[in-house]
Amino acid sequence: MKTMKQIAMLLLFAFFGAGAVLAQGTVTGTILDSETGEGLEGATVLLEGTSRGAFTDYAGGFEFSAPEGSYTLVVRYIGYASFEQEIQVSGTTDLGTLKLQNNDIGVDGVEILASLAQDRKTPVAVSSIDARTIEEKLSNKEFPQILQSTPSIYTTRSGGGFGDARINVRGFDQRNTAVLINGIPVNDMENGWVYWSNWAGLADVTRTIQIQRGLGASKLAINSVGGTINIVTKATDMEAGATARYAIGNDGYMKFGGTVSTGRLDNGFAITVSGSRTVGNGYVDATWIDAYNYFASVAKDFGDKHQLVFTAIGAPQRHGQRTFREGLTTYVPYADTTQSYDDYIGGLTTADVDERMDGDGFQYSASGNIRYNSDWGLRGGDIFSIRENFYHKPQLALNHYWTLNEDVSIKTSGYYSIGRGGGTGDRGSIGGLGTWGYRDQNGIIQVDRIMAWNQGADNLEGFPAQGNQVVPASGLPGDQAGFVATERNGLVKRASMNEHNWLGVLSTANIGLSENIDLTAGIDLRRYVGLHYRRLDDLMGNDYWLDPRDVNQQSVRIDANGDGVIDSREEGFLNNHTGRATSQNQKINYDNDGVVGWQGAFAQVEVTPFDDFNFFVAASGSNTSYKRIDRFNYLAGTTSTDTTFGETSKTFNIFGYNAKAGANYNLNNYHNVYFNTGYYSRAPIFDAIFPFFTNEPSLDANGDITPNEKTFAVELGYGLRTEMVSANVNLYRTSWIDKTFFRRYTSTTTGLDFTANLTGLNAIHQGIEIDGAIKPVSGLTIRAMLSIGDWQWVNNVNAIISDENDVVLDTVTTYTAGLKVGDAAQTTGSIGIDYELPFGLKLFATGNYAGNLYAQFDPESRTSPDDAGVQAYELPSFFVVDAGAFYNWSLEKLDIGFNLNVNNVFDELYVQEANDNPTANDLSDLSGFFGFGRTWSLGVVFRYR
Repeated sequence: MKTMKQIAMLLLFAFFGAGAVLAQGTVTGTILDSETGEGLEGATVLLEGTSRGAFTDYAGGFEFSAPEGSYTLVVRYIGYASFEQEIQVSGTTDLGTLKLQNNDIGVDGVEILASLAQDRKTPVAVSSIDARTIEEKLSNKEFPQILQSTPSIYTTRSGGGFGDARINVRGFDQRNTAVLINGIPVNDMENGWVYWSNWAGLADVTRTIQIQRGLGASKLAINSVGGTINIVTKATDMEAGATARYAIGNDGYMKFGGTVSTGRLDNGFAITVSGSRTVGNGYVDATWIDAYNYFASVAKDFGDKHQLVFTAIGAPQRHGQRTFREGLTTYVPYADTTQSYDDYIGGLTTADVDERMDGDGFQYSASGNIRYNSDWGLRGGDIFSIRENFYHKPQLALNHYWTLNEDVSIKTSGYYSIGRGGGTGDRGSIGGLGTWGYRDQNGIIQVDRIMAWNQGADNLEGFPAQGNQVVPASGLPGDQAGFVATERNGLVKRASMNEHNWLGVLSTANIGLSENIDLTAGIDLRRYVGLHYRRLDDLMGNDYWLDPRDVNQQSVRIDANGDGVIDSREEGFLNNHTGRATSQNQKINYDNDGVVGWQGAFAQVEVTPFDDFNFFVAASGSNTSYKRIDRFNYLAGTTSTDTTFGETSKTFNIFGYNAKAGANYNLNNYHNVYFNTGYYSRAPIFDAIFPFFTNEPSLDANGDITPNEKTFAVELGYGLRTEMVSANVNLYRTSWIDKTFFRRYTSTTTGLDFTANLTGLNAIHQGIEIDGAIKPVSGLTIRAMLSIGDWQWVNNVNAIISDENDVVLDTVTTYTAGLKVGDAAQTTGSIGIDYELPFGLKLFATGNYAGNLYAQFDPESRTSPDDAGVQAYELPSFFVVDAGAFYNWSLEKLDIGFNLNVNNVFDELYVQEANDNPTANDLSDLSGFFGFGRTWSLGVVFRYR
């Protein structure tokens, strides 16, 4: 019922918008990109010295009314040089086609490196988001959420921490979707994940986002199953100018920053610098944020044939997290036995479960509130987050553009990325429990009492009666006695560091072999070293931590629990250093490196036998090498062999490849059809080769490593482009073959624990996607999208589990045939309305629907015959409406923009993600996270030219 009311509100918005603009429109025209010929959506068209004007629509068209007379027409668009033209308005004035020149130096080369698709030419399913849309509609949401109205996309904010969002494309998670920034891959080279918190503030400098679903147009030697997200940042501006922005929002959100550009100087240089800072308390308790963002670009022309562009982008940040998925009834209690939990939630809004408590200068939530977070506590009255994330990942790139002649050009990017940071949690135990075992009546961690126990306090209610014992000076270095925490005696806060050094070179040559044949070929070289270790972040009242895990440091023996026996957890190395680890002996728990090499080559031939038809054939190959270095589990200086394992493992080289082809045919000026197909053979990820947290590789009974995952895909598409309507229809089918999974289990025959590497699991992802926009009258644009997917696992898998001596230990069968893929909505829809008034005001509202959303489950966990055919729990569908307004006020050299955004206008209460429970009878039996309630932001931006 709520959904129908929300849709009705959107339609009323459209109706009154249409009625208000029927009388508008005497000046018309179309704004195009001068190089690509594509329409520029969102450009500002204004009669100088008046309030008369409009924003261009999806095809670049505009129409507005104005009194008769002579005017100067001014056209402005982010990333393009301003355009002026003297016009005479008399009756209906059609200005025809006006073309804008790109204002970003080198951006055309970046777009080639990023392999951006071209409308009515590149045969792929694609959606693009421009800088204007990001500025108007992203608000204080997460960066990936700007894509949520595009087909087959499902995004959530997960636990709610800043930058902890995730995105799924056609049912594939981020590990199987390639993310590129200016053509440079950013997926973690060991596990494929994308950490959006590393790119906080990226929205400030993004010029365009293009999501290519399925095979995509990327010419790199990458094998992304779900699709490719190309993010192109702003380049160096050719024109001098400055921008300043400021925004506020719910829960103390505040963001401010600016950009300065010199324009092209007399010496050929041009420099653009941008920076911002974001702070806030977070919608979810203790998910505070303190983040910075910087961007710099320097360009220099060397004659007509050579150009260098240097860019640097980074976002140092620290934020609180919520990582533990509580039972849903912990957030929204349920005692009504007259209806199901699903129906009960459907009758509530988030305001019904949003009662908060007063802290010392802040508010927080007890359990029974959707903002509740179990990963924090109060220390001395201040917030103390057990779970935090902190990271800084600067990316430096030097691009060289070389135009040999009109038929040959070479674009090369050399880049270097340095990642430093990690995430925190607890380490050790008190009475066998972690911090989660010591919460107060409100569900908040009792940090002060944990610290008191660590410092010897006895008889604390709910704690072991005897507090931590002082270790005498005779057992410690130096002259002072102190409290020592061990893995079984005391709690500390640790930081798990996931750092890296990443060097790469990407070079692409574009060669016109003839008037109708173009060849693109290049290389993709990378070397990545992932640095993984833990360090102490806070001793929580203890004086020392005794770490037993490093086999090379076992010099200290302490009877920490006073039982007269030195056990395996009371012998190791003593550490009291918190913060950055500056030496080897300041690391705890583990210390290992993952070394990944990548050597790839790619080529594509594109043929245009006649103007309305083109086709391409492309192929790529890559060698991926993996090596692991472990300084804690093995004696220093040792090397692995076929029979033993040492500090440095063997190196494994794995070949992968892809081949794809496609064609597009423009039937006429309005209709086009396309087809593409491809086959991928992708090397398994690093974690699939070394799944045991040791240098022992995963081998099957024949001694072979994990096989490549394979993908076969086929897609058909249709496009419609008219002056009033733009529409796309895509049909796709992707077969995912030999998906690799791991499962930790206990052998039924030996009772020993083993990690099973299960291969041969297959899935089918298929569906239909429809999206489009219509402009029924001047100033009004209605957008709609519907995607219906059928994603499921198609077979059961029988796996034989053997030890390192090839002795069969057990067999495992996964009962997965016919089970729906979980954790992403298989049906999504969207309706959006943009209404532009002639005096610079734009109103917009968008409703997003998610259905056929199954709870997350691991297929390898379905090992009981009773699991056969038992689907994961289907979560209730939901419809969430966002709305806002944008006003642009143009002066002679200054534009001032104001924007107001309200997200989840109707305060919809919905479950965005949950873990499945095979025995669940009701939604109340699941754990997960609810979506955010109503949030808002208000911002202003000043642009000086």
